[in-house]
Amino acid sequence: MTSTAVEPSRKTVSFPVLALTVPWIAVVIASFRQITDNSYLWHIAAGHLQREASEVLITDPFSFTMRGEPWLTQSWLAEILYSWAETSFGIGFTGVMLFVVTTVTLIGIAALAFRHSRSQLTMALVVLLSTVLFTQFLVPRPALFSYPLFVLVILAWERPATRWTVPFLMWVWASVHGSFAIGLVYLLLVMIARRDRKALPHLLAAGVATILTAHGVGVVTTLLEFATAGPYLDLISEWATPDFLTPGLLPFLAGIVILLYGSMRQRLATSALWVIVPFLALGFSATRAVVTAFIGLTPFVAKAGRGASWRRGGGFPTPVAAVVTVVVLTLPFLFAEPVILDAERFPVVAAMALEDVRTFHDDRAGGYLIYSGDLDDGVYIDDRAELYRGRITEFVELRSGVEDWEAAFASDGITQALLRADEPMVGWLVEAGWAIVHEDPEFVVLRPA
Repeated sequence: MTSTAVEPSRKTVSFPVLALTVPWIAVVIASFRQITDNSYLWHIAAGHLQREASEVLITDPFSFTMRGEPWLTQSWLAEILYSWAETSFGIGFTGVMLFVVTTVTLIGIAALAFRHSRSQLTMALVVLLSTVLFTQFLVPRPALFSYPLFVLVILAWERPATRWTVPFLMWVWASVHGSFAIGLVYLLLVMIARRDRKALPHLLAAGVATILTAHGVGVVTTLLEFATAGPYLDLISEWATPDFLTPGLLPFLAGIVILLYGSMRQRLATSALWVIVPFLALGFSATRAVVTAFIGLTPFVAKAGRGASWRRGGGFPTPVAAVVTVVVLTLPFLFAEPVILDAERFPVVAAMALEDVRTFHDDRAGGYLIYSGDLDDGVYIDDRAELYRGRITEFVELRSGVEDWEAAFASDGITQALLRADEPMVGWLVEAGWAIVHEDPEFVVLRPA
């Protein structure tokens, strides 16, 4: 009788485990929506060119302002994947890609968090915090692939038996995004913190693997270009100092609170500061670095929450948990948007009114125009800060009226402008005798009368 009475309590699902279904909702909705990232579009175009030429890009092929200048596309492997998928399945493949990559990342984070905490509650909390952060930055640019790769590198590094996979993971990472350097720094810091001299050969092999990609030592050149492009990166919002008071970034602060709590409870060794301090600094350095920094801190946040448990009730009966899971797995798709280009963000309609001449436009339109191929002579600018550098400053000053637009247009041979409908420059051009040849709620096309 006693064993019969106890048996039902064993067939329950704890609240923390059931809570792991919640991220599914956010991931589905965030993945299947309209495309708004202009950087992603020129990456697709770069993939088309590299597949046609069977070689990676080493000079700028997209602009009339910087055409032919040295430029290495760091994300060549991701771009080839984009090109193949877009050619095979259309732009709609983007939603599936976002969903799969993010799901793999969160599963890896769950495994990492449970390994270090041995707590279902801590694991669920870390995954939920990660989900909130990720959905704020869930765009299909190559940085997306750095998240699961970083998690896999950490998981592989923590077990000596799996460290042989790290060089391969780092090779892939170096082929898709320049943030691979952060992964190498993480491994070095962990090795120092643990005084693990036996890991040095694996670290050296991982470093060598990163210069065996299609660009060779060119990956180092790319990193140096970014390192010296600081003043121009500051003009791009994603490189600005993060505002942690915004709801989407609060999980990072929550992670800091957990770290402090764990420190007070002596759950973190002093040597952990070798990793924690640099990755906290990374998180505060730029908005786009917050997610990567949080991943690097995940093992320590999990350790800080070690021992946490959920003691309220005996959990949910398995049938109830199964019903809830089924509802959660299906309901989000009712709110998913079609995966198409956002016509309010990109000049999808206005581009049809463009003549094939040198055109002034912003970086957002530049990404779309590279993708659409409407301008044979190339674009004026896009968001490749490491390439344009001083051109970015010129662009900002032209739009703000600090620099004489007429002289700049004459110098570059610009005879057409594609502007947002609410930009002050629209009025300046009209006053100077330019005519509006197309106007819609979002964009205006002008040419000299």
